[in-house]
Amino acid sequence: MDPLTVIEILAVIYIAIYIVVQAIGVEKFSSRGIEAGAPFFIMIKTKRLNAFLTRLGKKFPRAFFNLGVVIAFGGMAFGFWMFGENLLRFFIQPETAGGVVPVIPGVTVTGLPLVYMLIGLAVALITHEFAHGLASAKENIPLKSSGLMFLFVLFGAFVEPDEEIMEKQSTPQSRMRLLAAGAYSNLIFAFIVLLLMTNFYSLMSIGFNPPSGAYIYDTVPGTPGGESLQVGDVIIGLNATTIEKWSDVSVFLYNASAGALVIIHTLRGPVDIHLAANPSNASKGYIGVYGADYWEPKPGWSWIPFGPMFAFHSQQILLWSFVILFSVALFNLLPIPALDGDKLLSNALSLKIKSKRTLMAIMWPMRIAAVSVIVLSIVLSLWFGKGLF
Repeated sequence: MDPLTVIEILAVIYIAIYIVVQAIGVEKFSSRGIEAGAPFFIMIKTKRLNAFLTRLGKKFPRAFFNLGVVIAFGGMAFGFWMFGENLLRFFIQPETAGGVVPVIPGVTVTGLPLVYMLIGLAVALITHEFAHGLASAKENIPLKSSGLMFLFVLFGAFVEPDEEIMEKQSTPQSRMRLLAAGAYSNLIFAFIVLLLMTNFYSLMSIGFNPPSGAYIYDTVPGTPGGESLQVGDVIIGLNATTIEKWSDVSVFLYNASAGALVIIHTLRGPVDIHLAANPSNASKGYIGVYGADYWEPKPGWSWIPFGPMFAFHSQQILLWSFVILFSVALFNLLPIPALDGDKLLSNALSLKIKSKRTLMAIMWPMRIAAVSVIVLSIVLSLWFGKGLF
């Protein structure tokens, strides 16, 4: 099922829920902790989650959250350097600069990458918000509400500490621990995901044989591959070159010319094609297929969903989860109004600077610098066509 079909099904489900809620009564659902009075938006509040986060948060040592403050300031400095250095690349070597763009489903992100990115974003939002809840409980700041939220294709969680008690009764140190917790948690989970990625082949070897070809999961209509190959084909050779993984196909094509005759050896037999011209470089050969490493399930493991594509989907989910977790953490730690980093830095400075005027004289230049770096990065990314998936 392609991503567009999934989105259409979700839209129908949301509309059906909205109609039912309007017919029964928005107030009746609100009294049960379900907010669904707006189209394509559902929020579920639950006191059980409040109680769970409170109990669990009390068990954490305060040193854990103190460490989070230290790491958060390190992340703030690194974030400034990372985004700033990348911005300079646009002016010095644009081809080496990374894309910095907002996630806009269907605009900046489409196709399968959108699915992987949304899963990564859900992981980032849930770990971020729940960490705020744990820190809030440890600092004796009551949780007004918590739960899950659904905004069309976006899925996440929310935690709402009592802002009045947080601002008027808690100390700057307590607020710093609470504010740092979200990004701190994102960085912890980014490290966990990185460990899984590092040991990916070992984990996949439990249920799969090592990669033994290139699995075709999509073809481009009107191309040699689109005419001669089909989804599910496994390429095991190109002319006399043995293909064990998808990257072998890319290496072969890098050295192949447009128009060259190529014998594609697949598990269902050989196929002869003449390579087309690569859209990016007319002198290079082009087949017109999308593929991944072919992981054949071991005997007794054929029940695994998606079959040979399970490893590919898992790897992409891990990759995008790491990118989202790491990026969200660093971005959220920048001193930009409405982000945790801004309040974290102002609370830290307030420990030494009592004059609000002096504090703002330090904060505003840093805010302007952070906003400028991000806005310029986004504009230049779109200008050069980077970061579009």
